[in-house]
Amino acid sequence: MIEVKDLWYKYPGEERYVVRGVTFSFKEGILSITGPNGSGKTTLLKLIAGLLKPARGSVIIGGRDMWSLTERDRTMLRREIVYVHEKPVLFRGTVIENVSYPLKLRGYDKGYRLTRATKVLRLLGIEGIAHEKVRNLSAGQAQLVSIARAMVIEPKCLLLDEPTSNLDARHKDLLLRLLRGFAQKGTLVLIASHERSALRIASQALLLRDGTMAFYGNPIEAQEVLHEIYG
Repeated sequence: MIEVKDLWYKYPGEERYVVRGVTFSFKEGILSITGPNGSGKTTLLKLIAGLLKPARGSVIIGGRDMWSLTERDRTMLRREIVYVHEKPVLFRGTVIENVSYPLKLRGYDKGYRLTRATKVLRLLGIEGIAHEKVRNLSAGQAQLVSIARAMVIEPKCLLLDEPTSNLDARHKDLLLRLLRGFAQKGTLVLIASHERSALRIASQALLLRDGTMAFYGNPIEAQEVLHEIYG
């Protein structure tokens, strides 16, 4: 369970708060965080992931207040959360090496690593590029590889920033179906996007506007609110 209580944040040197008084709780399934560019979606995800410390308020995950923990315990909690940036950061080498790397860090043997990584790549429809050098990938392929690398360890919380922005219709549908399957197995999935496609699979929807919550609740109702606000 994720609880966000009266969350505020502004970047160093800035006067304006980019997240202002956001409060919600999310127990299971998929949360779609929607809003236009500059509404605070990315900042909110980073706050939940523990990558940014709030100026005010708290982030509680599984009953543990992120910033009340010792540094050691906070590091342990962060390992349960995977944040995937909108712009993928991949290391030099092949796709399969990138995707299997988190399993290597966790001590799994090579056979298991390759089997598990290949399975995730197949589910995303990109098993054909498993041995391709990452420097040769398109923007959409790189995006899918970074998501595969996050999924391969089956984290308790998966936070995705604009995950469908560079994808064609086929891979977008594959990804959304796969995320729904992950959520059904118990992973909390948070998707931040200015697109509305994630609302199709979401169990809850959060709409941001100028850093504040414009709506939190049923995704169908969220569609109506979006139409009223943005057309």
